Amino acid sequence: MPDRPDEDDEDDDAPAMLPAGDPFALQRQRAAETGGFLLELQHHVLTWLPGRGERLVVCFDNLASVRETRDRTIWGQKHLLGRGFDLLGVQIKRKDWFRDAELIGALQGLQAGGFFRRFPQVSMYGASMGAFGALAFAPLAPGCIVLAFAPQRSLDPGLCPFETRYRYARSITDWSLPFSDAAAGLAAAGHAYLAFDPQMTEDRQHVEALAGPNVTRLPLRHFGHKLPPSLLKMGVLKDLSLAALENRLTAQDFARLLRARRRSVQWQIDLLTRARKTGHQRLALPVAQALAAENPNWRLRRLCRDLIHDLRLRDDLSLIHI
Repeated sequence: MPDRPDEDDEDDDAPAMLPAGDPFALQRQRAAETGGFLLELQHHVLTWLPGRGERLVVCFDNLASVRETRDRTIWGQKHLLGRGFDLLGVQIKRKDWFRDAELIGALQGLQAGGFFRRFPQVSMYGASMGAFGALAFAPLAPGCIVLAFAPQRSLDPGLCPFETRYRYARSITDWSLPFSDAAAGLAAAGHAYLAFDPQMTEDRQHVEALAGPNVTRLPLRHFGHKLPPSLLKMGVLKDLSLAALENRLTAQDFARLLRARRRSVQWQIDLLTRARKTGHQRLALPVAQALAAENPNWRLRRLCRDLIHDLRLRDDLSLIHI
């Protein structure tokens, strides 16, 4: 669903270099032409792009969003507008996990003015840092639907002492501000879909802390932290996201969509790379060779070479057909 496939991880957790010029110029023009608004704050931008007025989707930026230097669109903007949704983008100028009193005051001002109540249905949407935002700010629209990819409960060490990633963010953020605990925000949601890779220790622990009768967990084993790019490459991100945002994603739908992962080269490579990192080269090599024979993808061929190299170093090629 994102118009850009990048997603954040700990490598992106560094100060943002703001581009020269105005990366929000085209977005400001779109808002003016459609009767929406663009509210520019010191560290954030709130952009409303009107749709049919039936469902508002509040989209929270992820860390990688600041890489966009020419036209800062809302995450998933093109496709979601094409579906007729209204969009409110919570867009960042710095990687601060929405820990900013001015931003929080602006969002509370929209709530007090009845902005969220004008829509029959509201959904919150985001990935990683954006997923935290989608959950934490759910009380702005009680009863909303939340779709959160790889959500974090908080970076507050008092709440999540196991979280050691995002060192830069923890050094600049104030977790005493309101809306700092996604678990507290979750209670206000009508329903929340939490997609995560249970093999990722920290991500699993965050999701375990995000529990409740209004939660549907969507385990994506061997997908890693960057879930939307993998789902996008599989061709299922749009269908999965739309079904969740409209609160109609069933277990059967989820299982059907996930069957596409077996055809995804990215998923195959991620799975085999994890096997390599955990010392299972002898199991991974014949699978990698079979996949490379079916699909001459250069990454699969390189992975085969890497696995053979590892096994030669271990003098462990006796039972492997090369």
